[in-house]
Amino acid sequence: MSRTDLTGRTAIVTGSRRGIGAAIVRELLDHGATVVVCGRGEAGVADLVETLDTTAPGRVRGCAADLTTAHGREHLLETAATVDILVNNAGGFTRVVDTVSSTLGEWNDQLAVNLTVPFLLCQAVLPAMIEQGWGRIVNIGSIVASAPQLGNAIGYVAAKAGLVGFTRQLAAEVAHAGVTANVVNPGTIATEHLRDYLAASDQMTEQSLAGRIPVGRLGRPAEIAGVVPYLVSDAGAFITGAVLDINGGAIHA
Repeated sequence: MSRTDLTGRTAIVTGSRRGIGAAIVRELLDHGATVVVCGRGEAGVADLVETLDTTAPGRVRGCAADLTTAHGREHLLETAATVDILVNNAGGFTRVVDTVSSTLGEWNDQLAVNLTVPFLLCQAVLPAMIEQGWGRIVNIGSIVASAPQLGNAIGYVAAKAGLVGFTRQLAAEVAHAGVTANVVNPGTIATEHLRDYLAASDQMTEQSLAGRIPVGRLGRPAEIAGVVPYLVSDAGAFITGAVLDINGGAIHA
């Protein structure tokens, strides 16, 4: 049996209706895990589950939920029943806004979605992981945690930087129990969300963004998703508290 085989493990992937999250779901299913797809759009979640069930029958479940609410988080955990692997991928921002222009509401919303929800879900699943002596947490961050980028929301940047600190502290706390926690920080990835964002922008295009990246192109969701099965497998048991930057060299540009 491969040391990256995840047969018998159950994973939650938040924000997995499309984009990077959906790519992570596919990778985990390919490695044998049972996966709960979670997103806010009920129709989108149901469509993805139906599609994936044809290749991984009985190993994919759907949960449409707003994870900023206690009810939404409870619904997700009930759908999963057991959680061996938690991938906190849900996040993002709705408006580019700097420090002076940001409202307190926007600041609080960004911290809630990008930092508080991962904290609360980790808090919920950790007791069982610690008791069984095995667990994997992967938090999907952003390049903005390591390198300031133009065209972002200040609350989003603060939350993603906080996610790195939180994950490192968490990793130190639970390492003795066979539980690992790591961060994956994507750079600019060609997702539906990015294309929607660029369509509303009169200043940026995929070409202009690609020009800032040393490899000369945007990343692909699969290039982020591909590292997750290793991090959450037995093969990755000695990797914890790590921050993996996947950005085509942009962080050093």
